[in-house]
Amino acid sequence: MSAITGFVYPHPHPGGIDHLHQMVQSLSHRGPDGTNIWSQDQVGLGHCLLQTTPESRFETPPLSNASQTLVLTADARIDNRADLMTQLGLEQPTSEVITDSALILAAYEKWGEQCPEFLLGDFAFALWDATQQHLFCARDHFGVKPFFYYASEQVFAFASEMKALFHLPEVPKALNETRVADYLTLMLFDSEMTFYEQILRLPPAHRMTVSKNNLDISSYWSLDPDVELQLESDQAYAEQFQAIFTEAVRCRLRSAFPVGTMLSGGIDSSSITCMTAQLRQEAQETAKFPTFSAVFNEITASDEQEFINAVVHQRPIEPQYVQGDQLGPWTDYQQMLALQDEPLFACNSHLTHALYQIAQGQSVRVLLDGFDGDQAVSHGVGYLRTLAKAGHWLKLWREMSGFCQSFGYDLWPLYRSYVRKFGINPLLKKTKITKIIRKVNTWQSRGQQDPSASQAAPAMPWAIPLSPDFIDRASVLQRYKQLRRQRFGAQPSQRHEHIVDVTSGLVSSTLEVMDRTAAASQIELRFPFWDKRLVEFCVSLPEEQKMQNGWTRLIIRRGLEGILPPQIQWRAGKGNLGTAFDHTLEKYGTDLIHQVLSHPPDAIADFIDMQELTNLVNRWHTGHAEANDTLLIWIAVNLILWLQQANLSSNFAESTQ
Repeated sequence: MSAITGFVYPHPHPGGIDHLHQMVQSLSHRGPDGTNIWSQDQVGLGHCLLQTTPESRFETPPLSNASQTLVLTADARIDNRADLMTQLGLEQPTSEVITDSALILAAYEKWGEQCPEFLLGDFAFALWDATQQHLFCARDHFGVKPFFYYASEQVFAFASEMKALFHLPEVPKALNETRVADYLTLMLFDSEMTFYEQILRLPPAHRMTVSKNNLDISSYWSLDPDVELQLESDQAYAEQFQAIFTEAVRCRLRSAFPVGTMLSGGIDSSSITCMTAQLRQEAQETAKFPTFSAVFNEITASDEQEFINAVVHQRPIEPQYVQGDQLGPWTDYQQMLALQDEPLFACNSHLTHALYQIAQGQSVRVLLDGFDGDQAVSHGVGYLRTLAKAGHWLKLWREMSGFCQSFGYDLWPLYRSYVRKFGINPLLKKTKITKIIRKVNTWQSRGQQDPSASQAAPAMPWAIPLSPDFIDRASVLQRYKQLRRQRFGAQPSQRHEHIVDVTSGLVSSTLEVMDRTAAASQIELRFPFWDKRLVEFCVSLPEEQKMQNGWTRLIIRRGLEGILPPQIQWRAGKGNLGTAFDHTLEKYGTDLIHQVLSHPPDAIADFIDMQELTNLVNRWHTGHAEANDTLLIWIAVNLILWLQQANLSSNFAESTQ
C-alpha cells in the first residue's frame, strides 16, 4: 500500500511542479517511508512509499529505465516474480534487489501495452513513455489497488485517492447526482463512476493509454464462462483447490515486516489464518503471529468467539481483540469521511479502523483478509436452479433436503417454489387456456379500475424516501432498473452468475474503502481469495463441485480438510453483524442522527424527502422499525454529513455552508 499520483498537460506547464508537490503531500499518510517526484515539461509523476516486501526496501520510485525514456510510478506487489524474471531473462542471483517496480518496467520494455497480461498480483501503475509521448496505466484484475483519474482537454491527472486530484486548479469538485442515486438506492455496482463529476475509476483488469489527442481504455483479461474444469474425482478437485489456495496465501506472506491476519471466525478468515500458521510451521517459524478480531460480549447474535477460539487454541497465535459492541458506527466519522473522499457505506469500517490501529501499534504492516471469499469461491446455490430447469426433480429434492437440514430452511415451501417457477409456469405459458385467462383478467381489471388510481404515484422499488423531483431529474427509476438487470438479471448458467458476482463494481468499490481505511494506519491489505488463479479455478468448477448434498461452498470445505477445525469447516452460517450494527447505532448514534435532522443542509432536500426521512427515524426510535430501516438511516445521514464536509464547487456547496 503505497500511493501514486501525477499528471500530463498537453503543453509544458511550469507551474505544475508546485501542484505535484501538493498532490504528493496529500497522500503522504499512505507512504511514511519517503516521497518523491519526477517531472519533465508537461509530465509529472509522484510517489509515496510504504515498504512492505523485502524488495521494496531498495525502491526509490518514480523509476526510470537506463535510457531515461520510460518513467514509472507504481503501487504494486508482483507475485509471479520468478516466472517473470525467467521470461525477461533477468539474472536470478540478483533477484533480491530487483524490485517489483523494476519488473513492471522491464515487462513494458519487452511487451509494451500487453505487459499487464503477464503480471500476477495487486497493482496500479502509470508509466510515461517519452518515445511514444503517451502515459500508459493499468490496474489489477479485481481492483485491489485503487486508480482514480480526471481527463479533459486541459489536463489528465491520476491518483490513488481522489483528494490528490483537487490540488490541480483544472479539476472541478462537482457532485455526481447519478452516483448519489446509486448510493441512496443501494445500487453501487458501477465500476467507473465516483461521487464527483468527471472523476472516474479505471476499472479492474483494464489498461489505459493517454496521448495528446486520445484516451484509450481496454480490458486485458476476463473470465471465460465456457471453460469448465474436468478432473477425475472429487478428491482431485479438492487437492487442486488446496494447492492453489496454499500458493495464494504463500505469495502474500512475502514481507519485510510483521504479518497478521484478520480473524472473524468465518470460513474465509479462518482458512487464511490456518493456512498461514501451516506455512509458517513449514518454514520453521516458531514465533506466534497476531490475529485481529472484533468480539461482541453483549450482542451474542453477532459474536463469533466460539469459532475464533477454535482457531486460536490450535495454532501459534497471539490474538488481538476490539470490543465491537462498545464502538459506535460513527466513531471518528469526521476523520473517516476525510479519508474516504465519499460518503461512508461500509457499516463496519469503524471496527476495521480500530483493528488496523491496534495492528499499527504492533508494527504490523501487512494484514491478510478474507474479504468476500464467499463470492470468490461461490456458494453454488445456482445449482438448484440448474436441476430444476433440467427437470431433475428427484435430485433437486435430495439437494434441497440436505440444504434445508444444514441451513435451517423449510423444505416444502422452497421445493414448491422451484416446481412452480421452473416446472408448472413454463407449461402454463404454452397453453391456449392461459392466454384466454390472461385476457379475461385484463378486461376485468380494466372494467373495475378506479379512475383516480391512474393519478396515484407508482410505488418505488427502493425503501429510502427520495425527493420526487430528484427521481425525475436524475432518471433514478430507469437507472435502478438498469443496474438491477445487470447485477441480478437471469443468467444462462451458474457460472455466468459467478462471473457477474466477482466482477461487480461493488467488489472493487468495497476494496477501495478498505484500502483507504487501512492507509490511515499504514497497513497494506492482501486478499488471498482474490488471487486471479484461485478465482479462475473456482469459476471453472462444475456446479456439483460448488454444491453437493446440500452443502454450499463445498470445494473449500473439502479442500481444507485437516487444515480447518471441523466445527468451522462444516459450519452452516455465520454471525449476524447486522444485529450489532442496529444495536450500536441506536446506542451511540441517536444523538448525532437527531442533531443532523434538526439542522440539515438545504442541499439534502434536492435528494431526500426530509419529512418522510424524519417519519422513518421516529418509527425506528420508538421501536417500530421495519426491515432495513437502520441501514436506510445510516445511508441518509452519511450523505448529509458528507455534503456538510465535502466543500463541493457547485451550488450544493453554497447551500451546505
